[in-house]
Amino acid sequence: MRYKSAVMAAAALFLGAVCARAASTETWSFTTGFAIATAGGNTLESTVGEVSGSTMTAGGKGLRSGHSGTSHSPGVVYDLAASTTPGNEALFQWTSVGRDGLVGQASYVEVKIATYPITYANYSTVNSSFTVAALAPGAPEQELYSGLESGKTYYAAVRVRDASNMYGRLSANVTFGTAPVRPRAPVVSGVVANGLFNISWTPVTSNVAGAAVTIQNYEVYYSSALNGVVYTLVNNLSSSTFAHTVVTSPANWYFVKAVDSNGYRSDASVWLSNSDQAQRVVADDSRAVVDMSPYVEDFLATSGLQPVIEHQPQYESGSTVVSYRFFFRDAANNEVIQNLAEDVTLILPLSRTGTFNVSAFSPSVSYSPYDYSAYYYNGVEDVKVGGTVNPTDGTVSILTRKTGLYKVKQVIRAQSFSITQTEPRKIFTPNGDGVWDEFTIVYENPEGLAITNAKVYDLSGAEIAALRAGTYGASASLAWDGRRSNGDKAPSGIYIYQFKAGSKFYNGTMVVAR
Repeated sequence: MRYKSAVMAAAALFLGAVCARAASTETWSFTTGFAIATAGGNTLESTVGEVSGSTMTAGGKGLRSGHSGTSHSPGVVYDLAASTTPGNEALFQWTSVGRDGLVGQASYVEVKIATYPITYANYSTVNSSFTVAALAPGAPEQELYSGLESGKTYYAAVRVRDASNMYGRLSANVTFGTAPVRPRAPVVSGVVANGLFNISWTPVTSNVAGAAVTIQNYEVYYSSALNGVVYTLVNNLSSSTFAHTVVTSPANWYFVKAVDSNGYRSDASVWLSNSDQAQRVVADDSRAVVDMSPYVEDFLATSGLQPVIEHQPQYESGSTVVSYRFFFRDAANNEVIQNLAEDVTLILPLSRTGTFNVSAFSPSVSYSPYDYSAYYYNGVEDVKVGGTVNPTDGTVSILTRKTGLYKVKQVIRAQSFSITQTEPRKIFTPNGDGVWDEFTIVYENPEGLAITNAKVYDLSGAEIAALRAGTYGASASLAWDGRRSNGDKAPSGIYIYQFKAGSKFYNGTMVVAR
């Protein structure tokens, strides 16, 4: 009984000493081989720690170089965090700890990454890792790690090492996921013959990041209108099937998606009409479209370019109702901005959330005196390009050959012919660098007046060249590329443009700078 009381008294004395020490200092070492830290979540840590590449035996339990009998092992990281970037890189962040608990300069931090929880048992077998120099205790540290696979869940944990190659304890695991990388959308085409509509597509061999991908199957969808219900026609076409045939009645729109071996679906292909072989690019929010002729789509397919139209809500404020960007992606998923050799029809909604209905292909474009207008951002300012307003469908349509950022604004539309703007304002530099290589006259023509006698003259009155249809559309702009009628470059200087709209002549000056 006296023995039991003595033991309890000794235990109470020891715990009291520990509590006293813990209350007075953040980390304290004991010759008994343990230390206490008062920070929340901290637990007992071994003095000996773990030594890289060595096995401790009974006879080998000694002090490592640089450690005294009261030394503490390196501290443990308690606030490891991980997040991913759009490029499937992982950003790791933590607060640095010390060589001895939370004090002293540690040497290295080792970060391990795996698709399974990391433990002491499997720590040495985890191959994905990196090591960085430790910072001073309390300093925030962050590192970026690449080489992750898409669509995966990852685990990460860290250990701190000192100059004697002694490791601290393993941190808690953090989990994070990488976004799936979709396959590229199939490049499709359609042919009407003998009452049937044949949809065909080229094999999808890469994802949107440009990496090789294995396709599991293809799926064909259809809808009677852009805002109509989308139905799955067939969803199990094998990866070696690149065509599907449907009837031409009733009229529908068809598109194709690719599904890879991980079950990730591509974006929709261009939409095809089974009645007139029309081709349509649908925006990511299904509220804007670009209608193209088969010629344009064939050109893009041959060039390996995929047309894309994306909603750009960050520009929607003030008088700007909606905004979309029209561009291309190449086989490596790089964005490509280039003008087309033929007009396409861009159809944009008149509101952010209101009714939007497009079923007919390429509605006729003739300017209308409604209070909405399409604008094109040329990198410096918004250029008013007008468009056909259809209040019934809630759309504005424009003919254009230009890729880039388009906006719809609520404005007072012109009631008669007027020059809206020249681009650039006066001076252009036709040197082939893609910047101000042409001088463009943008106009509104709500009455549909005939545009004739469009010429360029020098200051002596000599005819230099003819103005041609501009890239903003044949019915909305005129342009000059700085060359004479014979193709030679016109010298630097001031030139006069002149054209006739209906019975009235319009003119102005422009400057070629070489």
